Amino acid sequence: MAEILIKEYNLDKIIFVPVGNYYEKKDLIDAYHRYNMLKLAIEDNKQLEIEKIAIESKVKLYASDTFKLIKEKYKKDDIFFIMGSDNFRKMPTWKNYEDLITNYNIIVIERERKKIRNENPKNIIEFIPEKLANSDSTKIRNMIKNNENVKEYLKPKVYEYIRKNTLYMV
Repeated sequence: MAEILIKEYNLDKIIFVPVGNYYEKKDLIDAYHRYNMLKLAIEDNKQLEIEKIAIESKVKLYASDTFKLIKEKYKKDDIFFIMGSDNFRKMPTWKNYEDLITNYNIIVIERERKKIRNENPKNIIEFIPEKLANSDSTKIRNMIKNNENVKEYLKPKVYEYIRKNTLYMV
């Protein structure tokens, strides 16, 4: 998905910023494992990187806090916030969400095949690729939990890491 976005929007790189362990989401595995899987998934592409800002933070960071830190580090770059439509729909409930939609470009990946109303056309770009809509992480985690074949969705090293550490299987 990231490689397609790089080509589609002519991006120099995509930086993944996994949330820390403080993030309140049901069944979220430890940040250590999420970081390691991401590292394995992107190791062959120099245009894909990982930032540990949220993982290494000693305090809870909200999206607006994280983006301020990223903007400080990458001062000369245009910053895009790439998210799924499920998170985009929740944005109005986020702390300081107005800061995100005012100060950053947002790429929304349509997951539910429902057209998003573009509330702020200045910053929001909609991206609705048919072949990506079927491969969201929740679906893949559920497939692993149900012992279904997920090899077409994951790189072999990531799949082996999940099996070795028995992640998502409970």
